[in-house]
Amino acid sequence: MNNSIQQWILLILSLSMTDWAAMLERVLPLLTLINLVLLFLVLPLAVFFRLFSAKILLRRYHAKEIRDKKSDIYETVYRLATKLGSPVPKVFITDSAMPNAFTVGRSAKHAAIVMTTALIELLDREEQEAVLAHELMHVKSTPTGTAAAALAGLFTAIVPFAFWGSIFTGFGQEDDPAPNLIKFFATSLVAPVAATIILLTYSPSREYEADVQSVLLHGKPDKLVSALRKIEAILNLHSFAVNPAHVHLYIMNPLHNGEVTIMDIRLPTYLFLFRTHPATDDRIAHLKQQSTEHKPAIKGVGLKKPLFFSFLSYLFVLFVIIVIDTFSNKDFVFARAAAISVLYLGAVSFLFAVIFAVFRAKTRTAKLFDIHHK
Repeated sequence: MNNSIQQWILLILSLSMTDWAAMLERVLPLLTLINLVLLFLVLPLAVFFRLFSAKILLRRYHAKEIRDKKSDIYETVYRLATKLGSPVPKVFITDSAMPNAFTVGRSAKHAAIVMTTALIELLDREEQEAVLAHELMHVKSTPTGTAAAALAGLFTAIVPFAFWGSIFTGFGQEDDPAPNLIKFFATSLVAPVAATIILLTYSPSREYEADVQSVLLHGKPDKLVSALRKIEAILNLHSFAVNPAHVHLYIMNPLHNGEVTIMDIRLPTYLFLFRTHPATDDRIAHLKQQSTEHKPAIKGVGLKKPLFFSFLSYLFVLFVIIVIDTFSNKDFVFARAAAISVLYLGAVSFLFAVIFAVFRAKTRTAKLFDIHHK
């Protein structure tokens, strides 16, 4: 392996100054284009997601605002927010069979709480109050995951688009290997990036802190415990089609971990990368003050297998790039292919280093949080 790397390095160094000058002449316009993209595309997009991500998510969930100020849910939110000394957020209802609730908004003044119809049907009024108090604590601490959810959600939305696109273009039916391999290929490319975006804005201790502070607000820890138990029972019993990039917003993670088998090959689903919430038992034990050991929701030991498949997928993309470049130039130039490979693999290696660093940092933060509370 080391000899192979040394040979590549010697090959690059052996290129003449003329070759390097020619490549630099080709690279400079690309660097200029990258700077223009950053200035006129990335920066406006960042501002756009900052200002409009909440509206995007509310529209995505077809959420309808509760405008009746005398409704039980709005009166509960108003009473709790007034007691907390926080701006009263808007309250929305979304028609969903998944019992859950979440908060969106770029600040406490622009926040909104969303409850699903299944959650309202599942919980009694006091349990609903406990859940609303939990979400209000996220409002008070300033929602930080809304823009990340909208941005990362664009990445993960590529997966169903690739899956159904492969079906409609004749690659097979839903249960056939080809569409599912394409779906896995798209997932392996975008899931690690989307999960990293989420983790950069999410603190593992947020749910613990929101649980504790919400109990101080509504004063009924047993009601929050019973609400969490009821929600978990339904989420464990059924599978729900959700965008994994939105899961960190929910009061509880509805995703099921596991693997998928395609052509007798067991492949990772990548869903565990979005596992940001602590286990329900840990949250309840913390509320009951029977345990101060908070297990981290993110574990780095499971990264190797999914990132291995992701790396293979990125290598395939490199192969496609070189093939396209060869056909566009009507000739295969080894030095050019080597330069493309070095630049591409350097960028991919940097991306994977960032992903590993973020996941390790979040795991270490969770462990330090455990030690601090012992």
